[in-house]
Amino acid sequence: MTDAGKTPDPMCPENFRVERAPGKVMYIRNDVTDAQLQTLLNHPGEPIKTSPKAKVRRVGHWVVKESAGPLPVAAARNTLQREKRRNAWLAALRLRAHRVRVPEPLAFIEHSRLGVVTATVHVFQYLDGFRDVEQYLLHLVKSGAGPDAFSAFLGYLADAVNALAGANAYHADLSGKNIFTRDGVRFYFIDLDAVTLDCVYDEEKRLKNHIQLYDSFCDALGEVLLVPFLQKMLPPEMDPRTWMPRVRDGQRERRMRIEAKWDKQGVRPRRIRDELPPVE
Repeated sequence: MTDAGKTPDPMCPENFRVERAPGKVMYIRNDVTDAQLQTLLNHPGEPIKTSPKAKVRRVGHWVVKESAGPLPVAAARNTLQREKRRNAWLAALRLRAHRVRVPEPLAFIEHSRLGVVTATVHVFQYLDGFRDVEQYLLHLVKSGAGPDAFSAFLGYLADAVNALAGANAYHADLSGKNIFTRDGVRFYFIDLDAVTLDCVYDEEKRLKNHIQLYDSFCDALGEVLLVPFLQKMLPPEMDPRTWMPRVRDGQRERRMRIEAKWDKQGVRPRRIRDELPPVE
């Protein structure tokens, strides 16, 4: 209990404040004024992504993610999935408190009417100058990096994933496209809607993450590098000789499933293997 006799609000740690007004509740970093936040929200920015569920745009150093869709549908979804809508905000606060790198949170806003959540807005750091780890690996390949550089990169990444698990957090989509870096040493996790807090990182979850990571890198790197990478994220009692066949089988199934989905949609996004320089 706090000095005021109230349970601390996990949505509002001490370096943030909560402001309430008719039809709106806002969680805002303390050094940001209401006027500054409103100016940011009013700016059209640069569109990043639009889907039936959300509109995402860049405004300077920040990303603004707003719920989208026809009002009755969006309101029903936001209300029924209220905790899920808050999840990325809560995950960012928790992970940063555990020194796990994620985009810095700035503000979270819920709009409501008669107890129905009509819209949500999430404002967080834009990772300027960063690239996802698949593209960073491609950069290493194209720059002629040797085995030591690849091994160091994978070692630092394994440390970051271990820190995520050590914070009692599970990222359900730990593919390379959701991990960003600028230097191959420090890594930031994105798509925090997919993070579950306060869960046991059991064998099933670990296997899913390892399959996702292996799938991101196996087109460019061989087993000599990837086996030690995954082994660094295994508890000591687990034998990589029995673990790796499960990872490889899972990766093949994942790849087939993803490519079947692309074929059905009539799309073919470029993968890292498509961008690798030809072997001479």
